[in-house]
Amino acid sequence: MERLKVLWLSNKVRSDQDRGSTGTWLDAMAQALVQSGQVELANIAMGPVRATTRQDIGPITQWIIPASARSHLCNGLPSAAIVEDICQAVNEFAPDIVHVWGTENFWGLLPARGLIRRPALLEMQGLVSVYARVFTGGLTWREQMSCIGLKEVVRRSTLSQGRRRFEEWGVFEKEIIRGHSFITTQSDWMKAWVTTTNASCTIFHNENALRPSFYINGCWHPTGNPVIFSTAAYPVPYKGLHVAIRATAILKRRFPEIQLHIAGAHQKHGIRQDGYVGWLNRQINKLGIESNVVWLGALTASQIVDEMRRSSAMVLPTFIENCSIAMQEAMAFGIPLAVSYVGGLPSLARDEESALFFPPGDEAMCAYQVERLLTNRKMAEDLSKQAREVAVTRNDQILERQLKIYQAVLQLATRQAA
Repeated sequence: MERLKVLWLSNKVRSDQDRGSTGTWLDAMAQALVQSGQVELANIAMGPVRATTRQDIGPITQWIIPASARSHLCNGLPSAAIVEDICQAVNEFAPDIVHVWGTENFWGLLPARGLIRRPALLEMQGLVSVYARVFTGGLTWREQMSCIGLKEVVRRSTLSQGRRRFEEWGVFEKEIIRGHSFITTQSDWMKAWVTTTNASCTIFHNENALRPSFYINGCWHPTGNPVIFSTAAYPVPYKGLHVAIRATAILKRRFPEIQLHIAGAHQKHGIRQDGYVGWLNRQINKLGIESNVVWLGALTASQIVDEMRRSSAMVLPTFIENCSIAMQEAMAFGIPLAVSYVGGLPSLARDEESALFFPPGDEAMCAYQVERLLTNRKMAEDLSKQAREVAVTRNDQILERQLKIYQAVLQLATRQAA
């Protein structure tokens, strides 16, 4: 059977290295599709190049356009020269399907405006127009002002400016959603928002592919260590790190040796330091938990697994999320979870069965749920077992479902064109 030619428009440059960055599900999905032998894959992404560059990675054809293109947007698009480079790459590869990953960048505008005339599938990731509503993570006005550092002044990136950029991009985000006939969602929450914006599109469902480290390298077992693991891809308040820190201060009253280990490239020096992270450091000192919080830096998949193995629970205190890859990976490994009840997260786990939920921004309830995981070994083990079963079963279906989605899009697009 002839292989299906699929071109990705994504925010992640394909690499053979695990850099511990966001978009890890793209690496896992790409690997699975290539190994299936049913797909010839290409990728166009932004990266550290000065001009559009062909940079294949193994069997995957890849073009990288300058990352600076994002800062020169005109009417939602980069320069005409960059758009021309992208269209030339598309024509050179001649894909059967163009797979657009997310609405947070300009990629989806290319098919929506007819600049790329190929059957297109839009994969939802986040919704910045909705994220803007909780961008400041419940911080008071004074706390938001305290998050303004030298970086924010120089780069004009205060929290209010960040929220405004999300709101402004929301106009293009809606255009992208309305401009696609075929859209994939991962949660009921995302499906609800998509149908609100584009009621006539065909919606498919799939999950995010997981890196193998989380389901082939054993699973979590109780350690007795008062260590809580957490992670955030970006140092922004809506990821809720301040909630986890405040919950740690509460937990310290009963567990003086409690440790909160935070993964992510958050701690930097000088002007590179985010004002929000600087404020978090001051809050940690103010709460007297300097010895209880450990910043781990960016971690690879195997390093995250090692951290989970040493921990007794994991907390995800986000204020908004569609389909958290961190939560899915944690479930696959089986570490007991305390998670905020927001967005698409309730589609991943059931409260009291495969995770414990708490209201977003509620550090008291977050601490309470974590304490239950620390003190009730049987409950923690039951949650671990059920979460792992759910996650592994879900992950086993992703590749087959994705291949079927590609075939369905191609067939439906062919009928519409006839």
